[in-house]
Amino acid sequence: MPGSADYARLVPVLRYMKSRMLGPKLKEIAPPLSEAVMALRESLYSRAAEAKDPESLERALAAVYFSNLEEVYRLAPAEARGLINAFGRLRELEDIMTVARALAEGQPPPRWLPSMEWGLSSTAHVLQELEASASLSRLQEAVRDRDLKGAVAMALEAYTDLRQPEVFTFLSLLGGSLALRGALAAVGGPEAKDVERIMCPLVEERAALGLLEAWALRLNPKTFARAVEGPKVCGVDWALLAAAYERGLEGEVTGLVMDVSPALRYVKLEGRSVKELMASARRSARLAAHRASLAAFEGYPFTPALVAAALTLLTLEVDSVRALVGGIMLNLTQEELEQAVI
Repeated sequence: MPGSADYARLVPVLRYMKSRMLGPKLKEIAPPLSEAVMALRESLYSRAAEAKDPESLERALAAVYFSNLEEVYRLAPAEARGLINAFGRLRELEDIMTVARALAEGQPPPRWLPSMEWGLSSTAHVLQELEASASLSRLQEAVRDRDLKGAVAMALEAYTDLRQPEVFTFLSLLGGSLALRGALAAVGGPEAKDVERIMCPLVEERAALGLLEAWALRLNPKTFARAVEGPKVCGVDWALLAAAYERGLEGEVTGLVMDVSPALRYVKLEGRSVKELMASARRSARLAAHRASLAAFEGYPFTPALVAAALTLLTLEVDSVRALVGGIMLNLTQEELEQAVI
């Protein structure tokens, strides 16, 4: 089992990365755009300060995110590398499902996607393969990773049944939850509980959002049950979640929420509409993950928990910077901007 010596090179890198994040200064990002980007200049996101539009902002943030992910991976002991890869796979899965949804809507695939900045991603290969023949069947053939291929196959099956492009969003959410669950299941020893405290809120977030998306789509209960099958982690009874979905499919969403809420430890489902419930799930889960990550930096550092904490903070903050600065570029209201910050 790796010890402190195995993490000796990595811990200072994680602490330095955290020191360059915005932290509480994130709340200082506000219109006008010229002042918003100034807050980024002395931070981890300095290259995003030159962004002039949402696309260049997205590219800059992706470069920051994946360069840090790769640096952490390079220095990490083998026991932590599965966790690191899971964060990259989340983005890759989201991008592959973005491609699938575009194809289902009769649109050409995007020419660039964030996960193309990650050295372990197959996204660039997939887009290249689609240049000659851009179709959903060709997409399934082009995906090489076994887990991604399985997610695409399930998504295509659901799409064939419903003919609604939103099914790809559903599989992006549930597939992301499964990727994190798989990484958590591989963490052994006494550190496993510490890692779960940090990452299980993110697992629950995607599971709850996927549940609500499935309900809105009236997804086949068997498809939902297959999508939540996987490692038994985070103290959630995943079979119970599937059964609750089937029971609540024909009723009001509030009935479904009452049924599933006791099974979730970190997600709070508050509101009456699907939109309100999704916002509540996202915010409560991310707050829990953020707090647990900050606490990990106050404890014993030479474990996978510090890796999970640093990358969770990075993931949450990149998402917030994108939403805030991108929102200012798009002239969103102050209320809309505030929703982007944890």
